[in-house]
Amino acid sequence: MGDWTPLFSFFALIPIVISGFILYAHQRTYGTLTDITTESVAYQRNTYGKLLDWDQYSLQIHGRPSLILGGEFHYWRYPDRTRWQHILEQYRSLGFNTIRIYFHWGYHSPDEGIYLFDDNRDVDYLLNLCEEMGIFVLAAPGPYICAETQGGGYPAWIAAKRELRVRHNKFMLWRTYDPDFAHYEIQWLNQILPILGRHQITENTDQRRGCVLGLQLDNELFETMSNILPIGLRDQMRILCKAARDAGITVPLFTNDGFEEGGWVPGKPANFWSKHPFGIDLYGFDKYVVFAPASSPKSWLIDQGNNSNNWHEWDPKTVENSMDKLEKTVRGFGGGAKHSPILIPELQGGWFNHYQLQHTYDEIFEFYGADYTRILVETSLAQGVTAVSLYIGYGGTNWGALGDPDVYTSYDYSACIREYGYMSSRGRLLRQTLLFVQSFETYFSRTDLLATPTIKPAAANIINRQRVSVGTEQPVVFTFFRNFDRKKRDVFDLEVMHDDQSFAMAIQMAFKTSFIALGNYKVSNGLHLIQSTLPILARMAQPESNEEIWFIEPNTIGALAFVDRSMELTGNMHHPTMTRQDGVALLHFDKPEGWTKITTTDGHLFLVGLTKEAAMTIHADFEAPYWTGEGDKPQRYPGLVAWGADTLFYNKIKGSLSVEYNVHDQQVHVVTWSKPQDSRLAHDDKDATASGTGVPYHRVLTLPDHRHEPLTISRALTAWESSTVQWDDLPWQPLRTNSKGDLVWESLDYHFTSGHALYRNDFTTPPSQQPRVQLTLNMRHRATVLMNGRIVGGHTTYSRQLFMPGAKVGPDPSFMGSRTYDLSPFLSHEGTLNNTLIVLVDSFGLNRDGFVMDDIRNPRGIIKAKLHGISLSTHASQHWQVTGVDVRKLHEPYNSAGFPDEQEKLAMTSFQPQTHTSTTTLPLDPAQGVQWWQATFDHPVPSDQRIPLRLHLDGEWTGQVFVNGKFAARFYGNGDCPQHDYYLPDDWLQSTGNTLRILAYTWTPTEAHVSLVGWRTNFPGNGNVIHASNTSVPAIDYMVWKDQITIQ
Repeated sequence: MGDWTPLFSFFALIPIVISGFILYAHQRTYGTLTDITTESVAYQRNTYGKLLDWDQYSLQIHGRPSLILGGEFHYWRYPDRTRWQHILEQYRSLGFNTIRIYFHWGYHSPDEGIYLFDDNRDVDYLLNLCEEMGIFVLAAPGPYICAETQGGGYPAWIAAKRELRVRHNKFMLWRTYDPDFAHYEIQWLNQILPILGRHQITENTDQRRGCVLGLQLDNELFETMSNILPIGLRDQMRILCKAARDAGITVPLFTNDGFEEGGWVPGKPANFWSKHPFGIDLYGFDKYVVFAPASSPKSWLIDQGNNSNNWHEWDPKTVENSMDKLEKTVRGFGGGAKHSPILIPELQGGWFNHYQLQHTYDEIFEFYGADYTRILVETSLAQGVTAVSLYIGYGGTNWGALGDPDVYTSYDYSACIREYGYMSSRGRLLRQTLLFVQSFETYFSRTDLLATPTIKPAAANIINRQRVSVGTEQPVVFTFFRNFDRKKRDVFDLEVMHDDQSFAMAIQMAFKTSFIALGNYKVSNGLHLIQSTLPILARMAQPESNEEIWFIEPNTIGALAFVDRSMELTGNMHHPTMTRQDGVALLHFDKPEGWTKITTTDGHLFLVGLTKEAAMTIHADFEAPYWTGEGDKPQRYPGLVAWGADTLFYNKIKGSLSVEYNVHDQQVHVVTWSKPQDSRLAHDDKDATASGTGVPYHRVLTLPDHRHEPLTISRALTAWESSTVQWDDLPWQPLRTNSKGDLVWESLDYHFTSGHALYRNDFTTPPSQQPRVQLTLNMRHRATVLMNGRIVGGHTTYSRQLFMPGAKVGPDPSFMGSRTYDLSPFLSHEGTLNNTLIVLVDSFGLNRDGFVMDDIRNPRGIIKAKLHGISLSTHASQHWQVTGVDVRKLHEPYNSAGFPDEQEKLAMTSFQPQTHTSTTTLPLDPAQGVQWWQATFDHPVPSDQRIPLRLHLDGEWTGQVFVNGKFAARFYGNGDCPQHDYYLPDDWLQSTGNTLRILAYTWTPTEAHVSLVGWRTNFPGNGNVIHASNTSVPAIDYMVWKDQITIQ
């Protein structure tokens, strides 16, 4: 045996080398800007604490513990500004009191030094709206925002500066601080932050109460990942925090860790390894729990989940493992994370969808189910979370080239509000939770885990947790029921503890549903509720008269358990007698709707029962005392509860209830403490008893019956015209060369980053009897090759997997993905023998540099093109030209498909396509090349209605659609994109004379089918599209009628 000493020495060095590398990797993230400390950029609680402060439980707004219940709001995905107010009204109707806003750097800055805040970019107008409507704002100006938008929100001109390390990325998984890039980040912040600063809660004036509660910096900027991999640079976060304070931001700063990793927590002590720790005022983290099957981590490596017919339902254990230890984990980070509210800036509210899949957002909605978001929110609340924002409340539209390669035109997200404006069953169920917790905000905003549970279920996985209010006049108990029963049962027995005794109750709830139950609550009239096993939807209280009104969803299994005492029951939905035993009185219900009044010597408790269908429409007007200037008065809201219509919103400024009702709605019910002024309201006869009593505050408006009116919408497309793209008229330029003399192909270097980049080569047919010419082409993402005006073919290079050609996220091996086209059959054999080769390359957008990726500069356009069979003496390889649309010259940089003639007045020829019912059919052949089609349509909508319009496209062709000059849709009928139904934003449309312009081409002979119709969807319900082939459902399109009920 030889001497093994050298080998042993080698292996002994390995752990030393690894340890040294890990130490170096961490040390390099600590930075040198140590004069910017946690304390130097901290919120000044001594100065502003009376306005906004916090403890471990919740934020305190004007000294009042407050729940922050928010939804994401992407104004840049809602391109018709006049619709912003309506969307915000829907958020308030859903029970949100807060929105979080990502402010999109690239949307506001088409070119270096240009910052636009006009029209649809008028964020000052947006924040004014929020203040008028009593909506708090969590502001997130980036600079990086992710959000499945091009470049993660960075302007394309930033990405084109190749000398910059965008997001300080040197390469994948490795960042080094770049002061030049930081300079541009600060430039953006200096533009946006003064606008936000005027709306801060800490900068109130006599004329304005600010809405901005906090400022989030960057997005999912991990400090470390898995507590091992160092990602975030302290100097990166330091400079952003200092820039915020220098720009006048005085509200708290907060972060959103990619998941609960403990990054940027303030108050961590220095140690030997980290002498200058850095943290931000409030620790926050994002939480995405169940991935859609086509987006799961497995799909990043293996192509799976494409067919929704093969999906398996999500496993409750995934939620349990991900969510049920959040409180322990976050508090375990110590420092500020232990002593501040648990904040989730992004809680999953659906999921997005990708190119080259077979399913749409409708299948994603069905995968999660209507209760999924409610379950996640309630599971978060069970962990002591009191500040949460749902991603996303309303997804909107990736109009134009706004999206990144992860998403196509629709950003429906299967969200609470569907893209065309319908409030889905997911949002309506979530609303029941939001209204309940706000009804008991005084107690819910300060809770601890209940040390000794008061309920023992007969089955496991039925109760998540119990929490008890602290620091309030009574220790109210909240039980978080969550049915994850592995046997999928829906009725369960419970043993309830009270005063060292126990009694039996039962509960009914379907599998994968949840609700929060009230317990140990003393009612204003002296009743003591021990436990409810029925959902309480909302509560109204009037302390002056010792009256409360509870809105409940009764069933025959659940009950209300009170401490037994003298009480009188009247009404029409409860069981005739209460079950009394050992000091407990159980109230059961025989009917799913009606009313019950429980009278004591001290006052009344009214119970208003709503069916499941009615409960899905309930709205309550909650307005934080901050907005009314009544912060020191007892909590009395809501002052109004209403139900029975598609969308209800109380406008306090006008003193009226806005009503939007659909064809299924019959009556609007209104409950207020004072008599409404609207003379159309009458007492509900169903409230009355023989003595004429009932719920005296309940009034009803009977709605008009529209069932006899036309309930389907179709808009005729007329005055069709067409024009072939005139390639010679486009503004071509020679490809540039770099310092090495190589051709510069990539479209980013020409600022052609929205839609297509166009390439051209003119050459002469080789002098041989049977000339053979081929083109080898490597590009991203979608190529169409034309020879002498005829389409030769096309292909797509795109992948959902990492390390694959065209990867939507992460490394893209650019040397892979080539394809060869035979041009020989299309060569010119007459005259001068000149040939024109055109290559269209359609980019799905710049990657977004997410998490630890460095992919914003993944190649776009042609990577390499080579002609074979042409003599080198022709120098054809050097005759390449390029054209497109330089987005720096656009007012709206994403409003382009990349064709220079897209907004020009073209010389067109009229034609009459075939039309059957609502569908126009247009034959399309590769021999036609690339066409512009144009038509006109009217969309008259009565002032008292809202009728969303749907553009439906079919056929194996490609279409880029403009409506009245706005880039509305990207259609890929060959299977590259699953979308066929496109929402046309309401306020893009005029009553008459709308213009539809389509850039159309195809790789194979086909027919293009185009129609403008209403949204025939499942309502009431999930809002999914009902396809024309489904004749079992009545043909009714979603539309609403508008009304106003004067309250005061």
